[in-house]
Amino acid sequence: MSTRLNIALAVVVVLSAIWLVRSSNEARSLFVQLERAQAQERELDVDFDRLKVDRRTAATPLVVEDMVRHKLQMFTANPAVTHYVNGPQAGVVMDAATSRPVVPARAAASVAPVLQEGQP
Repeated sequence: MSTRLNIALAVVVVLSAIWLVRSSNEARSLFVQLERAQAQERELDVDFDRLKVDRRTAATPLVVEDMVRHKLQMFTANPAVTHYVNGPQAGVVMDAATSRPVVPARAAASVAPVLQEGQP
């Protein structure tokens, strides 16, 4: 009976040793994964900080004005290129070639009778 007990205890000791090795190996692999995740977090934090600085730099007035002038080809308004509209036709866009009012398609039905009544 003591030999059976010794064999049973030996089997329990071997199984617990295998479980201990397996759990320590799993803990080691989890620690390596944690280190990799923390390194990636640090890289992403650096990238995020760089992007915030880039966004702040891109929002400065000089950068915006440079982009507007060169990329969008816009210019500042001055009296030489400013057109003032006075009178009853304020807000009506005129076609430069025909000197007739240009009306959007969806508003044409409601505006056309008004324009015809106002014309001689």
